[in-house]
Amino acid sequence: MRVGIDTFTIRELNLDPFQTLEFLKKNEFEGAQFGGLRSLSRELDPGELQEVRTQADSMGLYTHVSIPTCNPHLLGEESLDDHRLEMTRQIEAAADCGWHELHASLGGGDERYEHLVPWTQHLLDSAEFIVSLGPVLRQHESRVNLETHGDTTTFELVRLIEAVGPDIAGICLDTANVLCHAEDPVLAARRAAPYTHLTHTKDAIVYFIDEGYRRQGRPPGQGALDWEQILPILAEYSPNLPLSIEDHKWLFDFAVFHARWLLLHPDLTREELARVIQIVWKCQQRVQTGQLPDPEEYEAVPYLDQMMERLTFGRDYLRQILVGMEANQIRESTGN
Repeated sequence: MRVGIDTFTIRELNLDPFQTLEFLKKNEFEGAQFGGLRSLSRELDPGELQEVRTQADSMGLYTHVSIPTCNPHLLGEESLDDHRLEMTRQIEAAADCGWHELHASLGGGDERYEHLVPWTQHLLDSAEFIVSLGPVLRQHESRVNLETHGDTTTFELVRLIEAVGPDIAGICLDTANVLCHAEDPVLAARRAAPYTHLTHTKDAIVYFIDEGYRRQGRPPGQGALDWEQILPILAEYSPNLPLSIEDHKWLFDFAVFHARWLLLHPDLTREELARVIQIVWKCQQRVQTGQLPDPEEYEAVPYLDQMMERLTFGRDYLRQILVGMEANQIRESTGN
């Protein structure tokens, strides 16, 4: 496993792709999950894209890229046929540069609750759309890895992937976004691990509000996630999995006490919900006893003022866990 960043994390620095690679190398990160392919070359120019890949390779950095949404209900004015052509073009352009594990999403979260089309239909139609991309994906041995983006649960993604085929679809596991659906991060990692090829590596704390709980993003090691359990689960299936830290501020609320919210999460068991509520309660106690800074006060500090401190801490914390995992493997192999 290698520790890098998702470039959304450093968007406020306004770096071009080559400056981003220099930032990574200077700060001892091992790679990047870039945003949309067109952020690297607006016209998908093969020479421009290959230049980014070649430079990253020469610096020993991993790179991955994103493609647009696979959800036909989120296309705006674009027709489905035009979107399919655009997706095909981007899959081909990425493959020409050696990018085969592609990041994508089905939405931003609100669609599950507010869209006129039921979320179950979004999932069915998205699966059908991915199937229609099957020929170009298989031709280039590429795969669309759908993020747990606050929209889709790991239960839903596993079913979708098994329906369309794990050779063309997988998961980009955002390790803290699973809390958006009251999924326990360890159990969610277990469900997702066989199909996880990319990550947004993120931590969080959660604490009670009147309607349920609120989530605040934190760098790895400064939140509630049990990394000593999560990383070995993921490594069992993907020992070379990139750990791309996606760090940002923002507070997100989840109305888990509301009947409608619960109805929209039919896979959630009472046992798993109880585990998450226990996480919330433990975080609440840590805030009340001063072990964690007050979330509202912490949130008020501009992200840029804390960005390098957060990223450095997360990088070093993850590497410490990885070193421990490697030591455990050596002990097990030698019987000591």
